[in-house]
Amino acid sequence: MTKKRWAILLIAVSIPLSYYGFSNFEAGSSDPLEAIAISIGCTGGLGFFFGGIYMFFTKAKGRGEDLLASQTKVGDSPIQKTINKKVNEMAKADTSVDLMKREKELETRRKELESLLAEVTKEEKAVEKELLSKGWVQKNGSWGIK
Repeated sequence: MTKKRWAILLIAVSIPLSYYGFSNFEAGSSDPLEAIAISIGCTGGLGFFFGGIYMFFTKAKGRGEDLLASQTKVGDSPIQKTINKKVNEMAKADTSVDLMKREKELETRRKELESLLAEVTKEEKAVEKELLSKGWVQKNGSWGIK
């Protein structure tokens, strides 16, 4: 069944559930099981209705497209695949010239990462200084008010 059909089915089921729940809600019940059935009718009917509306107006996602690589369990993550690809390229590089080029690329990437780390550290210190000027203090690794 498609997502749209499930949405229509949920909305169709919500109508009799809501009708039963809300039509008997004001009358009340002395029997506890009937009171439970009435409350399930009210909340279930509303839940099915809004769930159906939500499903009807949202797009279907592919399998696992919204997962992070760290959340997957089967196969290699994209990061691991990139590392494996680079290692394979390095293994294929037979000549000294290829190895020297690869070393230069790695050195460039290392310098970029170091500059990014320095930038982040500088910004962190500025934020900490601003927090301290506003009256916050750091105790045991967490922030608190003086």
